[in-house]
Amino acid sequence: MNHTARTAVKLLAISAAALFAGIGAAGAQEPIRLGLAMPLSGQNGEYIKRYVLAGHEFAIKEQNEKGGILGRPIKLFIEDSRNDGASAVSALNKLINVDKVVAVFSIFTPVVLPMLPIAEEKKVIVLAPSVEHPDLTKSRWAVRMTPTATTNGLLIAQQARKMGLKTAATFAEDNEAIRVSVKAFVAEFEKLGGKMIGDETFKNQDTDMRGQLTKLRAARPDALYFLAPSGRPVALALKQISEVGFKPKQIFTTHLVEDREVMALGASMAEGVIYTAVATTPEFNQKFKAAYGYDSDVNAGKHFDSTNVLLQAIQKVGSEKDMTKVRDAIYNFGEYKGTIGTFRFVGSGESLVSPILKTVKDGKYVRYQP
Repeated sequence: MNHTARTAVKLLAISAAALFAGIGAAGAQEPIRLGLAMPLSGQNGEYIKRYVLAGHEFAIKEQNEKGGILGRPIKLFIEDSRNDGASAVSALNKLINVDKVVAVFSIFTPVVLPMLPIAEEKKVIVLAPSVEHPDLTKSRWAVRMTPTATTNGLLIAQQARKMGLKTAATFAEDNEAIRVSVKAFVAEFEKLGGKMIGDETFKNQDTDMRGQLTKLRAARPDALYFLAPSGRPVALALKQISEVGFKPKQIFTTHLVEDREVMALGASMAEGVIYTAVATTPEFNQKFKAAYGYDSDVNAGKHFDSTNVLLQAIQKVGSEKDMTKVRDAIYNFGEYKGTIGTFRFVGSGESLVSPILKTVKDGKYVRYQP
């Protein structure tokens, strides 16, 4: 081998050594460990994967592409909490004790509330951006980024009475957070002079709701307030409302009417429905659609924002080793400009997010204008 060849081989060896040394150094950087415990199977599983899990993964991917936080990558550990408290507690314990996460993202009141005593004991933050139950933020280790169930119920009742609707019925999944919205709606509607004439519920896994809807049709309410925790039951109910010939003057619901399973039925099924929502920026929807090939929804935005709020709090503190300091950084974050607009944390896990009213008009989701 001549001198030139030997030199080339030597330089190649040095370059390779430097490359592998760099890879080793990067690999040695311990990731910031975050957890996610959500119902990834069952009735709500596809919705969770499509919007909620995607919102977290999207935020983490963006941050990792920028170099992570504090020069370290972010790693998300995922567990299926199913849709019951016992499974949620088991998932949380695994994330804390085995995966060593410092914060956990979750969703749905029946899943989240049982987690809180463990989170408090272990000093792990539970970020449940879209959980509306008022009790969530009684815990000093919980964070939300949505109006409460009470706030949404009051707004719908007030709108119904403004429209001159005199009678109303509710049709809702039987779970604790939704019962809070129903209770607030009923109290406010009656306080404003309306009369409640129907109240039916369904279970999370129900697919045939025609019996309950036929009873409500017979009562002939002016307004129907319909609540479910994910897009699939909303789609099923709207379809079956049409099938049984139930035609209230106005149907009210939540932002989940924007789920693509609803629109897959045909725009006419949801046309004219009025619902509570939180505004999201067009810019977020554009980049989400570019990444995933479909429109985002407000929960995708909330969960995207919650990821970034947590990561920025860790950045401010300079470490995730003391999560009490990270929690306090979130609680005292002040103003945050995110995909769901500008909101504030002022001393607790309760962000000051206000709901808006939207409607389905000509198959499009638009701000409601009386």
